[in-house]
Amino acid sequence: MSDAYETALARHGLEDVQPLYRQLLLRLKKSDASAYDEAVERYRSDVEACVGSAEDPVEVWVAYGAWLAPKVSRGALKRVNREGRADEVEGPVLGPMLIHVPEDARERAILIAMPSDASPAQRETAALLCG
Repeated sequence: MSDAYETALARHGLEDVQPLYRQLLLRLKKSDASAYDEAVERYRSDVEACVGSAEDPVEVWVAYGAWLAPKVSRGALKRVNREGRADEVEGPVLGPMLIHVPEDARERAILIAMPSDASPAQRETAALLCG
């Protein structure tokens, strides 16, 4: 983890998103090789390209995660507030908590970003929806 990334995580009050996205990439690699190749290329062009730039690395990572989740499972990006209430988000934003809710109700939601000081309601939402 780079110093810039670690500093940005602290500034935004988020937990490290990289392990979440590694798991998404592994799922994608098993299910759709073409989409996996596209995701790797997007990682190189967006995430790796921001290293050493003025871009906020956490914003870049979260945008990548928000782009990646629908490649794994069609659905919608939701922001979850401290009370556990969700609303739809258009495009990637940094928020209290972000999850991708699949269209197929049989699939688990995908955690995109979790606050480092998540409320009990946010933790319970993640446990219930994301597994």
